[in-house]
Amino acid sequence: MKKTLWFIVSLVLLFGIMGCTDLTTSATTESTTSTALDLDPVFSGVQDVTVVKGTETFDVLSGIAVIDAEDGTLTTAIVVEGEVDLTVAGEYTITLTVKDSANNEVEVSFVVTVEAGPDEIKALADIDALELTMDGSGNYVLPTTGSVNSSTIIWTTDRPDVITKRGFVMKPGIGVDPITVTLTANFRNGTFKTTVPFAVTVEGHEELNGITSSVMLPFEGTSEEYVVANQEAVKIFFADNGALPYVDVETFINLINGAIQSDIIDVTPVGTDQLRVEYSVDFEDFDGSIVTETYWALIDFTANTFTVNNFNFFENYVAETTSDYGEGLTYVDADYVDGQQVTIPLGFYNFDLLIHTENETTYYLMPLHLADLLFAGGLYYDVYYNGEKLWGIDTFTISSPDEQGLLLLEEIRTSSYNALTAPADVRWATYNFLALSLDYFYGLRDRYDVASSYEIISEHAKDLITGSDQFMYQKVFNIAYDLDDLHTSHVFTGYYETPFDITLYLNDLGARTLDFYNGLWAVQDLLDSKYGSYEDLPASALLDSEKTAVIYLTGFTIDTPDEFKAIMDALPTTVENVVIDLSYNTGGNLGAVLRIFGYMTENTIMYHSQNPADGAAVTYYIESDYVAYDYNWYIVTSSVTFSAANLMASIAKEQGIATVIGKNSSGGASSIGAIYSPDGSCLLISTNNVLSTRVGNEVDGYEYISIEDGIAVEYVLSNVTSDSQIVSAIANIQTEE
Repeated sequence: MKKTLWFIVSLVLLFGIMGCTDLTTSATTESTTSTALDLDPVFSGVQDVTVVKGTETFDVLSGIAVIDAEDGTLTTAIVVEGEVDLTVAGEYTITLTVKDSANNEVEVSFVVTVEAGPDEIKALADIDALELTMDGSGNYVLPTTGSVNSSTIIWTTDRPDVITKRGFVMKPGIGVDPITVTLTANFRNGTFKTTVPFAVTVEGHEELNGITSSVMLPFEGTSEEYVVANQEAVKIFFADNGALPYVDVETFINLINGAIQSDIIDVTPVGTDQLRVEYSVDFEDFDGSIVTETYWALIDFTANTFTVNNFNFFENYVAETTSDYGEGLTYVDADYVDGQQVTIPLGFYNFDLLIHTENETTYYLMPLHLADLLFAGGLYYDVYYNGEKLWGIDTFTISSPDEQGLLLLEEIRTSSYNALTAPADVRWATYNFLALSLDYFYGLRDRYDVASSYEIISEHAKDLITGSDQFMYQKVFNIAYDLDDLHTSHVFTGYYETPFDITLYLNDLGARTLDFYNGLWAVQDLLDSKYGSYEDLPASALLDSEKTAVIYLTGFTIDTPDEFKAIMDALPTTVENVVIDLSYNTGGNLGAVLRIFGYMTENTIMYHSQNPADGAAVTYYIESDYVAYDYNWYIVTSSVTFSAANLMASIAKEQGIATVIGKNSSGGASSIGAIYSPDGSCLLISTNNVLSTRVGNEVDGYEYISIEDGIAVEYVLSNVTSDSQIVSAIANIQTEE
């Protein structure tokens, strides 16, 4: 009964439902149709993707589209969430979201796998196999190809002055803290590139153990400008069985007596490890009073330092030369900017000072070449060592040797050591000596944005230390010309080879030096066109109906002022204007320039210079015994006008002595000086005597400006050899006045 009732009821309900549907058909058809069209947007093309690492571009929406039944294509409305780093392998999830106009939102995701390509896989195998190793000399072995798949490896270093990109190690100086250097291996295999850094620590040099031998060597003075006595035996020492010569400080000072005033210098031990070198000089001040100045150096043999109260220490004990380069000049006043105390850290440059006691005599020793640099560097005289003998030689012979001078330069380099190979300690000392010289005794040091000159010369270190003797000398040669300084040059090679010359080629020169020579050749061409040969330049010429005289000065020697006067005395009475033509003058003796000004003006002449090493500067006020000629003065300059000629243009322009016409001068601010490195090489370098001009006044103060970059002319000539342009320029200038 119950089951029958349930069945009947079910039928009634079913019938009822069906009946209701039939009754409402027209009402529900529209609703059902609307729901069927309101569909979600549909993505197509969404799938996981694999990309090779290093691929330059990748579009996550490539091949993906969205279609909506009502809105059509919605691909441009896709919102992308997630990024893919094509430089880092891994899986990256990208989520795409889109909404249609009915606000129906659909979200899909897929995975982008960035995987290493075949080039990277090869490179990684080479990277895994790479280990930094050192050779028997303590240098790093830096392979240039991978050991597994031959990836290319290029090395860089953040401290090329400590470890070069070739792996050559230059230990920090004695007492210097260890230095951490990052060597970076730049790998490349096919299109794949990556870098791998290696941090390594380089310890400083250890001190020497002490003196192991000594020899007695003769000394012969060769200079005619400085009278220095010969000595039969000078004691030279050697440390740790090496070949680098050491000399006692007081012995060296007394050795060069005659080039310096050794008798005024006191050498006194201080405590157990210091030496004080001191002297006083009496000057007659410009008001007639006597002024005493004291100069000192303190040498610390433990700290390996050399401290001076200022760089005047190196100059005021200098003896007079035989020749009077300042004949006729009187210094009547001076403005001084005092130099500051300077400590030269010799240990930083791996020079170890030694105190040695022998037979109850104590010797305070430093390398001979260092003693020569420090105690003879302020004068034009040096002591040369060739293994068998010591020679005294002046810079006048070095800078412009005649036939006799050339023979002398060959003689001093000739010894039994010509047959030997330069030992390691001499090579290292040469490298370190050059860095020290450039850091403290090179007048253009500030042109280079480096903490130390090691950064400039380190690229030559490996070849200088490990190469043949001839290659070693070639590297010293290269260091000189890499400085791109016309005042710095290589003079000769040392004594570990039979004396030979190194040819200077154009590709050895820097841009500045090449510009000078291109200008020189251009002026030579003009002179060739005018006179047949630039070597036939006359001493003087008369222009403009003999109203204007041109005096050609191609250099300055001690005799130039007298030659100038002879020309002036021979001028006809018609002359009103005198032109000093320096367009083919590359410089020479500074004293000659000042003396010539004595023939040009009765006014006091000002001469300015500065010392970048200790910050000193000076202006000298100079009067001449000469009688000045009364003419309108002009100076012609060109890109050839250099050094002392550049100074003449500077003084004439600054002080209104002459009008400078032509083209801007080449420059050149520093006096030159010779340095002798332990391998026996000789270089001429720009010294710390930097010629300058001065601006300002007594109230506000003065600023000293180096004239290294040349002097701007006041009136331009397109052709500095053109007589007509010179005459026209003078006429225009006088009209404007």
